[in-house]
Amino acid sequence: MKANLPRMLVALALVALWGCGGGGGGGQADAATDAGGQTDTGAGQSDGQRDSGALPDGQGGAPGLGEDCTCTGSGCQQMGVPKPAGGTIVGCEEVPTGVTGGALVCLRSYGGDLATKTYFANGYCALMATTCTGASLICDSAVFGDYATMTACPVGSVMISDSQAVDVLGQQATVQNKVCVRLCAGNADCRTTETDPALGDAATQYQCIDKGGVKFCYDPRNLSASYTATAF
Repeated sequence: MKANLPRMLVALALVALWGCGGGGGGGQADAATDAGGQTDTGAGQSDGQRDSGALPDGQGGAPGLGEDCTCTGSGCQQMGVPKPAGGTIVGCEEVPTGVTGGALVCLRSYGGDLATKTYFANGYCALMATTCTGASLICDSAVFGDYATMTACPVGSVMISDSQAVDVLGQQATVQNKVCVRLCAGNADCRTTETDPALGDAATQYQCIDKGGVKFCYDPRNLSASYTATAF
């Protein structure tokens, strides 16, 4: 057990980077569940805007962000826990490059017992940077991108900023992350009809989340109660 402890801490920290919701936590506080059983955050929008709205022609947002993706190679996971920036990412080739500080990631679902559960049906292309303070066993492998210099996202996208306190077997750290995600006008922009093979083919909860008028495609179960969203 002692020999495996550092590797286990790394695995737990990796999922904590982008799974702040803790399996349906505070990120759903802004949401209301619609009649179809999916969570919808369309406060202040008509039913048509929430359920069938799509970005107008010419306003499709930054390409590639929010698309499905996979990972190949030996660096894709640690003890079965997905590594967002590890391995070779497939499916995110259209994501804009050159975003200062941002690392290309394929966010993926995790339903095991080693770490916080995450919900990204069939993968989610994003740009991301993290920073970590606290126990070196967690932080040494929990950082990618350049958090300090990542101050913007591609035009037509949204930056989510969030943080998570990680406490594993007496080791403590705080992980902060910035993620560039897909802009949306309504649920029609957000891959809402998919199922998640990593989680027993459960229905996705991707939706067009409205955070103070900033709308983006994401699964709210991955968000903490204190996240912020900024449009670019």
